[in-house]
Amino acid sequence: MLYHIEMDAKILGKRIAEARKTGSGRHVTQAQLANFLGVTPQAVSGWERGEATPETEKIPSIANFLQVPTGWLLDGEASGFSSPKSDDRGLAYVRLMDSVAAGKLASPMSQIALEQLPLLIFADLGRGDFIALTVEGDSMDRISPDGSVIVVNKRDQTLVSGKPYVFSHRGKATYKLWRPDPPRLQPYSTNPAHEPVFIKGKTEAEHMVVGRVVRTVLDL
Repeated sequence: MLYHIEMDAKILGKRIAEARKTGSGRHVTQAQLANFLGVTPQAVSGWERGEATPETEKIPSIANFLQVPTGWLLDGEASGFSSPKSDDRGLAYVRLMDSVAAGKLASPMSQIALEQLPLLIFADLGRGDFIALTVEGDSMDRISPDGSVIVVNKRDQTLVSGKPYVFSHRGKATYKLWRPDPPRLQPYSTNPAHEPVFIKGKTEAEHMVVGRVVRTVLDL
């Protein structure tokens, strides 16, 4: 499903300011919101004055951090946000960016403007910076069969043994488990043809990690 969001800068800015001050039941400073989003406090101030609007993909992150419904922030859905439904607060809007395979990253949508990429909705992902990728191949088919969609949290790059991650290896993306002894990117497959990618150590892996895979979905 594709979404096209048109925003009135002044109205959106007013809602961001209101949510920042009261939406989560605590006062969030412009600096705190800016730090979470990876922007400057001056950028947040400009949004709130209606001089500019945040990038479309930041809107769900703003809503999640300030604990208000994304729909209210965008177009005034619901009468207020003092007590939004929990499933409203927990929604995350995630761009379906590319396809990830064993050892390579296909980029069929790389020339398409970000706002034109499919926008998927997930519940209860928590806080993070998320992208979605389509799995191609069977190197991880024990948890993510061919055709699955995986959600990657780019903010979570802490390596934990046995957890799945997307890595950038020699300029190509690969979806694997992290195993530290010996250091390797490990397939989790029913196909014995897939072999681990051995690396020098954890430090090298930390420079390679794109993000932790937090969800896998397969439509039947």
